[in-house]
Amino acid sequence: MKKQTALITGLAAGGVSVAAGLLAAGGYLPVWAAGLLTIVAFPVFVIFIALWWNAKSGDEDIPFIGY
Repeated sequence: MKKQTALITGLAAGGVSVAAGLLAAGGYLPVWAAGLLTIVAFPVFVIFIALWWNAKSGDEDIPFIGY
């Protein structure tokens, strides 16, 4: 996975959480659905932003970290 792909995926997950919160605040989405979307998107956001942070710039791939 490239650094840019990790950043795009992390920002997309963060955008889903923010959009869910705004839609719930505006009354367009039930609060329980916004909470569910945030619960699902938050781990994706954290993992992919951490992968982006640790990736080097260039053509190298992110090494396998293990379990």
